[in-house]
Amino acid sequence: MPRARTRTAVLSAGLALTATLGACTSEPQPHAAVPRAAARPDPRPVAEAMLADTINKINQTGTAHTTMTGSLGVVGQLNADGAVRYRGPQADLALDGKTRNTRTEKLAVSIVDDVGYLNTPLARPNASTPWLKISQDSSDFGSKLLSPALDQLHESVDPRATFSGVEQATRIQNSAPDTVDGRPTTRYELRILTTKAAEIARDEQQRERFQQAADDGEHELGYQLWLDERGLPAKFAATTQVAQAGEVSLTSTYRDWGTPVDIHLPPAHEVGVFEDLPPMAQPPR
Repeated sequence: MPRARTRTAVLSAGLALTATLGACTSEPQPHAAVPRAAARPDPRPVAEAMLADTINKINQTGTAHTTMTGSLGVVGQLNADGAVRYRGPQADLALDGKTRNTRTEKLAVSIVDDVGYLNTPLARPNASTPWLKISQDSSDFGSKLLSPALDQLHESVDPRATFSGVEQATRIQNSAPDTVDGRPTTRYELRILTTKAAEIARDEQQRERFQQAADDGEHELGYQLWLDERGLPAKFAATTQVAQAGEVSLTSTYRDWGTPVDIHLPPAHEVGVFEDLPPMAQPPR
């Protein structure tokens, strides 16, 4: 889950201690220990209780309709409507909308059991298979190229993927009353402390991601979360630098929590993959 940027600055300092000897008959005087300045406590509230309550309510409610807007990096600007179904740690997703880069293209996405299916003229295996299968553990070119961006899209619709396991490492920068689509909400500016998150995260990929962020000098990662009067997400916003895709900045707006949703897999005969590199394509690093 569920990628950092910047670099680590290493500061090295040397301390030279000098002692002045007294008279020949005087014993050397011991140096008094200089107490180290205590680290200032972080005055920001820990978000653990609030996030635990929100995650629990998402799990209990189970479904929502969503609108997703923002940038998918090299894929372009995204504007789509869809639905999400939360099943244990899984979040199944279906989106239907448009992307715009040099031109506007239709886009459909289904993600079920962490396997993605993408339908867009920008990434179509051939005329008879309009859907491209994208799996994180697959070795085909399409999966290697597009799974990072699709993973981020997946996480952007599921706040649990961001905060589960690192609630204690998340601080509330500030909060204020707000509205989302005319509904009263509370907007939270949240910061994940990367070093602490890398220590406590239960998921290995989470630990690696937060440790890489800390190593690169990214001491905090920022997110925005709007909660409605029931304590359920009304909106969630995140910006991340994603391999092969560039900066992915997405905002999910939620409505109709608990209503039935319909998430279909595309027909198997309409699904293909990019086994090899398209002409002139460069392999992802």
